[in-house]
Amino acid sequence: MSTVNITLDLTLYGCPMHYIKAREALSQMEKEQEIELVVNSGNAVEEVINSLRQDGQLCEIIATETLTTTIRVVKHHA
Repeated sequence: MSTVNITLDLTLYGCPMHYIKAREALSQMEKEQEIELVVNSGNAVEEVINSLRQDGQLCEIIATETLTTTIRVVKHHA
């Protein structure tokens, strides 16, 4: 599996822009590459994860802080 150590800060964006920005970043990546998304804790976490999973991507929460959550996404689908 090819991985890329990219972290994208999406904390400045609300719905639906955080998902749109994540999707744009994934469109530039090869299949099986990874990206870490930092989003505001709360509803944004589920919104981003659910939307990306519907697109066929693999997502998991890897860190939870007071204000932010980091999600690892593996590009699984084009």
